[in-house]
Amino acid sequence: MKTTLPRVALFDVDGTLFDTERLWSEALSLVFEELGHRQSVERLMHLTYGLAWPDAYAALRRAFPEELAEFSANRLGHRLCVTFDRLFQVAPPVIESSIALLRRLNGAGVRCAYVSGSPRSTITANLARCGLAELLDARCSVPSDDMPRGKPAPDGYLLALERCGVSAADAVAFEDSRVGSTAALAAGITRTFVCPPPGAPGQDYPPGAIRVGSWAELFTDAAPAPTEI
Repeated sequence: MKTTLPRVALFDVDGTLFDTERLWSEALSLVFEELGHRQSVERLMHLTYGLAWPDAYAALRRAFPEELAEFSANRLGHRLCVTFDRLFQVAPPVIESSIALLRRLNGAGVRCAYVSGSPRSTITANLARCGLAELLDARCSVPSDDMPRGKPAPDGYLLALERCGVSAADAVAFEDSRVGSTAALAAGITRTFVCPPPGAPGQDYPPGAIRVGSWAELFTDAAPAPTEI
């Protein structure tokens, strides 16, 4: 797809750079099993897909009030991250087409950053494991730690735009979920592209979201940045 290059490209992480939405649910299912309250991965995905941890925790407490009565968001989140990190290290679920897109945009001189509902520590570790840390500007990125409100609120994207020093018209967003694309559009990023990974639950994307079949379709004509002499 031939499109004008943006100044800034903002990537979601879970479900966009990494096919980890299911992995988070698999980790959560294992945590429930350890607590003696086994839940299916599919049900947990349906409850939490695309949500930042505070909102995912709230959804889980509503669904399982007795099972999670003794678990604060921090306590459950810590157990979940430990289990998730173990699963990620066994087989990092990189989405190759979106990583190729990230590399194309970097090569063309576009500043890239992430806006994610996952914590900074997890994202930083996983990007480093996959050799991707240098492709995303950490100073402009926004993990869940920095979001006043999680997606679908626009806070994370608005903060990323502020940190990058650009307007929404200068940016594009890449998302996989309804809540994520809603957040980006609410921040004024009209070029918000959506490409859910295989196995993602069916979602009603907001008006204005640009659905693509593969990240490989985008910015295929991105020219490399000129070499300085």
